[in-house]
Amino acid sequence: MASVLRSTRRHKYGCMILSVSLAAFLYGAPLMQAHAQAGRVGHVTGLTIPRFVSIKANRARLRAGPGVHYPIKWEYLAPDIPLEITAEYGNWRKVRDWTSAEGWMYHALLSGRRTAIVSPWGKSLTALRSAATNKSDAVANLEPGVFVSVKSCNGNWCNIVIDAPKLGGYVEQVGLWGVYPGEIFR
Repeated sequence: MASVLRSTRRHKYGCMILSVSLAAFLYGAPLMQAHAQAGRVGHVTGLTIPRFVSIKANRARLRAGPGVHYPIKWEYLAPDIPLEITAEYGNWRKVRDWTSAEGWMYHALLSGRRTAIVSPWGKSLTALRSAATNKSDAVANLEPGVFVSVKSCNGNWCNIVIDAPKLGGYVEQVGLWGVYPGEIFR
């Protein structure tokens, strides 16, 4: 019988501070260059855009524009939160989180380490399986919003690890936010 794994980390990651500022709307024009990137690679890094990364720092600020003089929109209070990079501008990366919050983050706050969130849009449990098949045993059932580390994906299944309690297995790739459908990596 598989147990239901609830995430206590979910609440910690959900603790974001919103700083509302009308000044954010005043900075739109200088950002046009960053939005008009041609192709599917970043002009700064040469890496694919969009791509998933995670927060490296214990505290990371999401800003309205690419610089410290732009207002803070959100403050993330834990590492390993998955983000999607959608643009690059100098040392800044435009990112989006699973709630669709968008803004700019300094590159040094980000890591290439892959993490994901189990079906943050869902309401039902997701099976963590012992092998990459629906016929394998369920090791646990994961609630929506559980944060996981992603070791690899084969296009259909991802090998994941949950830190507390230390638990690993396979989840269908379409049930994760932090990896693209059909994405393959090791």
